[in-house]
Parts: sequence; structure tokens; C-alpha cells
Amino acid sequence: MQREIRSQAQLRDICLQTLKGCQGFEDVDEILIQPRDPHAGGANWTLAGFRPRVANNALRAARTTIQELQMAYQLDGAEAAIGKGCDRKTF
Repeated sequence: MQREIRSQAQLRDICLQTLKGCQGFEDVDEILIQPRDPHAGGANWTLAGFRPRVANNALRAARTTIQELQMAYQLDGAEAAIGKGCDRKTF
């Protein structure tokens, strides 16, 4: 399956819109996308944070949805390369 390439801003919007449909994410208004090294064809990005914070049980319940997003979308290569040299950002 080929992933659609998106910018970090586009990924944030797509993830936010999708996850708002999951229980526990209704009030989330900000998502932090962080580049990562893809392992064996895995995603080159991860969801590193949510504002307001999300309960662990809601995050576990949304794991399948998050994995589907990671399988469907790829972070633009230029943005992924920029993020590899940066310190981890947090909310």
C-alpha cells in the first residue's frame, strides 16, 4: 500500500479530524506530529502529544485508528529530514 505524502500541517489536520470521532478525543484541539525513523517500511511520523492531554485508556482504544492513519499517510520527506536533527518537542 502506498502512503499519501502530506506536510506536517496537513497530517495534524487529518489526524485531528479523524481522532475527534474517537471517545476521549472530543476536546482535543492540538496534535503534535513528530518525525521518526521508519522501521521496516513503517511510518516516518508519530503522534507525540495532544492538547488537552488524553487519558491512557482513550489512547489505547484509538490505537487501531492511529495505526491506520500511519499506514495511509507519510510525512513529507523534507520535513521528516528536518525533524531528525531537532530535539524532541513537547507541549
